[in-house]
Amino acid sequence: MNRTIILAANLYEYQSETRLMFYCCIPDVKEGYMALNVGQGRADYGFWSGLRKVVGLLHRTYRSCGIQLAVSKSALSLHGLADKDQVAGLLNEFASYAQITCDPYTERLDLLNDISIVDQIQPGVLKGYPLEVITAAQLNPPVVVKEKPKKYDYYSELTMPGEGVVLDFETTSPIVEYAKIIEISALKFRNGQVIDRYQTLVNPKSKLPKQIRELTGITDEEVADRPTSFQAVKQLNKFLAGTPVLVGHNVQYDYRVLKAMCDRANIRVWTGKLLCTIKQARQLKLPIESYDLSTLCELYGIQNERPHRAWADTKATFELMKCIYQSHLV
Repeated sequence: MNRTIILAANLYEYQSETRLMFYCCIPDVKEGYMALNVGQGRADYGFWSGLRKVVGLLHRTYRSCGIQLAVSKSALSLHGLADKDQVAGLLNEFASYAQITCDPYTERLDLLNDISIVDQIQPGVLKGYPLEVITAAQLNPPVVVKEKPKKYDYYSELTMPGEGVVLDFETTSPIVEYAKIIEISALKFRNGQVIDRYQTLVNPKSKLPKQIRELTGITDEEVADRPTSFQAVKQLNKFLAGTPVLVGHNVQYDYRVLKAMCDRANIRVWTGKLLCTIKQARQLKLPIESYDLSTLCELYGIQNERPHRAWADTKATFELMKCIYQSHLV
């Protein structure tokens, strides 16, 4: 029987450096972790060049095995130039290849990143760690002096907010610094009912990446005559005025995109409390491996008509929020 390798990877940034953390299990051979400091430069390109390095090392010796790659969907959508194509080519030369969820490994990879920072791994260096290092660090976490994190004011009441706005952006990149908005959807609710909406496609003033066109179904022709991001965000800001709570699935990303666009347009950004349905769902300790929107919708029987389209995802997130708070009450 062929062995199947599990390779989990997650992307991090620290002091302008791109870092990748890996968990690797080759059955009956070895199991452990690797930390790679890619160095400075664009995080999206660094992700694919780092992944190419590690997949290439495995390919040299173990390409007769199968491989399962545990990487977040957002990371897989990143730009990568030639490195991305090379990774795809290498993976397809293994005996078998499949993508699996990264969620079960994320907490340990977060811890590994802290360890690698304390160890001061230099750019270009790939360092291996045995399982025991992570086990020890779980009992005695490393102390990392990091840049002071941005603090978000989260909604913390036990009952669902009486009013607020559910927001979703479709963008060209999961990394805020490189993201251009291509679609906005906002749903205003009060007492559990939808009372208003704002929705528009957005012209990013650049050609849409192929993977984004394939993921969303949005074409360059559809956005050509639509408002620019600045025009659309100004309208969105008016829609958000007076809203006490902003809701989203990974709402931190949507809020950071909103803030970045407001800063560039020199307009005042919305202020209030954030409610993240991923964070809320995790508190329920559900019997699932992934907390992405599609998995949670399937669990709760919520129909998402067009995943990765802003209005459909916004409606699905609103229904998910109601289900989560009902679960909290139960």
